[in-house]
Amino acid sequence: MEEVRQKVMLDLFASPGTLIPVVVGVSALMLSWAIGGDAAANAIGIIGVIGGVGHFASRLVLGLESMTQRAYEAILQRDEKHRKDSLDKLEADLRNDKDGRTDASLKQLRNLHDQFQSARAKNRLIANHPQLTSRVEEIFDASVLQLQRSLELYDLSLKLTGPAKKNVLDEREQVITDVLKTRDHMNAIIEQFHTLTIRRESSELGRLRNELDETLQVAKRTEERMSAMNTPNPNFDKSEFQ
Repeated sequence: MEEVRQKVMLDLFASPGTLIPVVVGVSALMLSWAIGGDAAANAIGIIGVIGGVGHFASRLVLGLESMTQRAYEAILQRDEKHRKDSLDKLEADLRNDKDGRTDASLKQLRNLHDQFQSARAKNRLIANHPQLTSRVEEIFDASVLQLQRSLELYDLSLKLTGPAKKNVLDEREQVITDVLKTRDHMNAIIEQFHTLTIRRESSELGRLRNELDETLQVAKRTEERMSAMNTPNPNFDKSEFQ
């Protein structure tokens, strides 16, 4: 991961044990050059540069693995916070769309996602099947996208009148219906996960993976419909806008 590598290298170079001796050493060498050469300044400069480079090399050799792990965890925490902030904002926006199903669905989906992540962290049976985790993440992300688009359709409906408004609201209703189906299916599957983690029956995980694949297809229907909606209609009447 390029971002992890960049953070590790930045931490290595920006470390006080590396940076300060090098800066002091280079400064001493520049001072020595400016005054026409001074043995003491040269010695301080060389020792400083060598000390900083040595510290850098020792951390690179002995501490690279732990530094990489810390950098990776820091990036994950940053991304998780960004994701949480985005979901909190979406949830707040959905409270204003005059449909209690949307923000309630997002709360339930987030709760299901957290339950699955907790089960995955505690149980090696699930952790050993990364495809399952990948499917759950895809379904959750696709459902969030559907809810975002339901909000976009609501905002669009406020600018329309007549048949155009009704068509947009009908489309929004279908989007919400798909979200509710996905939520219910995801809830049933995660309940089965909990049962499997107790019974330790890994043979059933393949079947659940197939069910997740089917749920993912339902969750992605909105993207196809939205693509169709974004195709220009030659019969579109702009006078329908207020």
